[in-house]
Amino acid sequence: MQIILQRAGVPETSKQLFARLMQEDLIPVEALSSVVESYRRVIADAARKNGRANSPLGNKIADALQVLLGRVSERTGEENMRILQAAVRYFVIQNDGVGHDLDSAEGLFDDARIINAVLWFYGRDELQVPVPEPVANRAPPPKKR
Repeated sequence: MQIILQRAGVPETSKQLFARLMQEDLIPVEALSSVVESYRRVIADAARKNGRANSPLGNKIADALQVLLGRVSERTGEENMRILQAAVRYFVIQNDGVGHDLDSAEGLFDDARIINAVLWFYGRDELQVPVPEPVANRAPPPKKR
């Protein structure tokens, strides 16, 4: 798990929560899949209501998690299940310490970074979720003449 948390791009504020989530009791993979789909709907509803939640990014994260969950079998070890479950749990916690997921277009950026670190760990780079540059880090647009 440490290798995931040391991955470039994983926010410092996310590491402690992810490590704590790794300690939770395991729940069935079918339940994890349902939780992901439920949160996908929560994000979409919030986007319709407040216009700030990033539904396209939420869908990409949910899609990647569903692919990983679909690959779970009886041979999946406990440590791998803990990592996957922690990734799902991190995704569905709205106020995960890096801002509220549903209050801004950037609310899911930390979730995407965590998921990307997990995808990298599992060798599934083709599922990486593009994370836009936060507005605060973007260069201002060029001035028009």
